[in-house]
Amino acid sequence: MEDTLKFGSETSLSSFAFGVPQVDPPTGLYSSQAQLGLGRNSTFLQTLVSAGDIGTRAYALFWGLMGVKQTQGSLVLGGLDKSLISDQDANLTAQLAYSAACPTGMLVTINDILLNWPNGTDQSIFGGSQSEVFQACVNPNAAGLVALPYRYYQNFQAYAGGAPPDGKSEVRSLGLDFYTMVFNATDVYYGGMTISLQNGPSIRVPNTELVVYDRTVASDGSIQTNTSIRDVVVGSLQDVNKDDLPMLGRLFLSSAYLMVNQEAGRFSVWQANTAPTDSKIVAVDKENNEISDFCANSTDPTLLPSSSTAPSAQSSTQNKHSKFSGGAIGGIVAGAVASLAILGAIGFLLLRRRRSGNATPHVSREVDMHMANVKELACDDYGVNYEEPQELPGCRNQVTELPGYRNHVTELDGRAVDGNRN
Repeated sequence: MEDTLKFGSETSLSSFAFGVPQVDPPTGLYSSQAQLGLGRNSTFLQTLVSAGDIGTRAYALFWGLMGVKQTQGSLVLGGLDKSLISDQDANLTAQLAYSAACPTGMLVTINDILLNWPNGTDQSIFGGSQSEVFQACVNPNAAGLVALPYRYYQNFQAYAGGAPPDGKSEVRSLGLDFYTMVFNATDVYYGGMTISLQNGPSIRVPNTELVVYDRTVASDGSIQTNTSIRDVVVGSLQDVNKDDLPMLGRLFLSSAYLMVNQEAGRFSVWQANTAPTDSKIVAVDKENNEISDFCANSTDPTLLPSSSTAPSAQSSTQNKHSKFSGGAIGGIVAGAVASLAILGAIGFLLLRRRRSGNATPHVSREVDMHMANVKELACDDYGVNYEEPQELPGCRNQVTELPGYRNHVTELDGRAVDGNRN
């Protein structure tokens, strides 16, 4: 299907294609939400660049807190929000390395995962061996926090403890945190987790983001919460998935801040500042340089800090000082959103959570849907003529949306099920 996608009042993209399932497929084989494609061939980003609304095909994402305390997420197009970075210098910056196993191109190496107990002690699920590293793909479309190789998940389970409901040996969620592990609310892991990225930061995930309520989307669109059980948003790769590449999913971005620059072919990960006071939005150029002033007569850009790249990808050594030409706009379109998901059937509304900081979930509540708060940060001094952008030539290859692998996302009317069921 196709529809018109609008960005504020000035820019629109007509005949934007999106998929709508025509039949009820087997559980987990499709995403029940339309995906906002931000990949390397993104029509969405290219249209904004062509219209002069952003200077480069880049985006930055913070998912927002998903526990009892829920906050808005943030999606910045054409740059990043520095207020969401806990430590600017502690980052992993690496080359995008696209593959069938990692369609987003964001391949990282995890060299340790620690369980953080409330008494201040830590326990490694790697067993203390520095050689026990593995690669993982950062994929904002994947459900949960992390999908672990089965051996590592067994170590996690042995240390974390907890009892699945109804005396089962394993129960998985069919809700928003699809196929992550389900436990009794009264017998579940009560610590946090730290994921250490090789040559990068150690991302600390608090218990409130690791152990969450089990939530499903009902047939009427409402969010239903089961308070008697908890989802530990960790999955294990076993059986038919045992050879899959481990994944860092969207809830990883509740504790980490991600920026991707398709023009520069690079991505960066920082520990997220989950309680910013004011936004500090800056643009980036095609060489991944930070532009603090959006006008073309600005001073020289600031180079984004770079760190050693994970062994699986080569670092870019190109860090030229550059700035936008006089006729270009280094603007940013910024939208505070709860996720990358938008509901195609009702005009691609961007989801945005407006829950209070300490709100307690109800058993059933409606999805809060608002139009994205889109801000244009551009300069009118250069007489940019804002016109409706033309469609890309019909001979272009089909756009590759992010990501291209089989989605494990929300099914309607889902419930936690016995993972051992045939």
